[in-house]
Amino acid sequence: MEHNKFKLIQSSFWFIPTFYGLGAFIAAILTLLFDQYIIRGNAIILPYFFFASYDTSVTILSTLVSSMLTMTTITFSTIMVVLTTYLSNFSPRTLQNFITDRITKRVLGIFVGGVIYFIILLLLIEQSNQDTVYIAPVFAVLYAIICVAYFVFFIHHVSNWILVGNLIQHITSNTLKTIDRAFLDFEEANEGDIASWDSWELDEIKMKSATTIRSSKSGYLQNVDIPSLIKLATNHDFIIRLEKDIGEFVDEGTVIFSYWSTSAEPDSSKLLNTLSLGTERTTDQDIEYGIQKLVEIALRAISPGINDPNTAINCINRLGKVLSRLGQKHIPQPIYHDTKKNLRVITEPVTYSKYLYKSFYQIRHYAREDVSVLASILQSLEIAADGNKHDTHETIWEFGQFVIRGFDPKVLDEFDHRYINEKLENLAEATGFQDAYQPLSRE
Repeated sequence: MEHNKFKLIQSSFWFIPTFYGLGAFIAAILTLLFDQYIIRGNAIILPYFFFASYDTSVTILSTLVSSMLTMTTITFSTIMVVLTTYLSNFSPRTLQNFITDRITKRVLGIFVGGVIYFIILLLLIEQSNQDTVYIAPVFAVLYAIICVAYFVFFIHHVSNWILVGNLIQHITSNTLKTIDRAFLDFEEANEGDIASWDSWELDEIKMKSATTIRSSKSGYLQNVDIPSLIKLATNHDFIIRLEKDIGEFVDEGTVIFSYWSTSAEPDSSKLLNTLSLGTERTTDQDIEYGIQKLVEIALRAISPGINDPNTAINCINRLGKVLSRLGQKHIPQPIYHDTKKNLRVITEPVTYSKYLYKSFYQIRHYAREDVSVLASILQSLEIAADGNKHDTHETIWEFGQFVIRGFDPKVLDEFDHRYINEKLENLAEATGFQDAYQPLSRE
């Protein structure tokens, strides 16, 4: 998966700073050439204050180098403070959101580029005679002003990022984008491209033994290139099944593919290249990983050491938004065929109930005596039910009953019962199960 490898390089923390550093090196060379061949050749007439003597130029550049190094150090220290805060207050998984943020890497790249730009100018600037003047320090000062502006912007950016509400919003937005990439709306879905469950080929291969392909390395399954798998299966006339789901950990030597072929054996290396394995999960295709981040922030917030239920409620509300978006999407059946309607690829099945369970089962367990969390879960389920297809309503209502069973009604006061019953009744109306609604009782 060359495209995924390139995206992995682009998302690395060093890529953008390296790109800016290389650009700064080229800019420094061009500045010196401009200084030498145009300005010192008297080809352009500029006011005197655009020029500086050799001694003044060296002084300016030396000062800027030391100042930029200090600014870069402060930026690194600020980044480490943010990372420490994320580790202690939120979740280790949320570090990825800040590290992969393009603004953070761009600001750092500008500072690294500034250091390189000033050092190259200082190193290569030469004194030819006492009357020689230079325009390079003017460009250096302009670059320094830009760096100061970006430094102020970076402080503002970090102060916003460190707010838990903004972090939750960022994780939610990324998860919604992943959902939009992975699934189509019901109106847009072209179900003709997806084989039906009653495919005769699916029944036929169950009667035949499959040949397996094992993983050559270990890591989390981050991406699967389904179009490339279909193309390989079509070209070599075989049916292949992916034995692992996105986000699962795959060990070296683990069976990751099974295939049925009537011709020559397929090239296992080409098949393995359609997968991307890494040391950690990503939200590129892994919707469940985005949900997990929100769940972990909520669990950390309701822990006895932090005791911040409002942050947990914020996460739960966002989970409701994610589930609402999922309910509006067509989740395809896990079998794919080629243009001639021949079955080619089988993947692990994905259902709406799976995402629903993954969103709340841990919160339900650790907050089983928190009325505010219980009420917010019911409200999020109501959000998920509103405006969605009716085929999700029964699943949502049944899960709401599952959530209620996890709480002990005897520890709730009369006012708590009224509040919970109000939320439960709203959920029954949103899902169309008013007849099945039974008020929660203390008996």
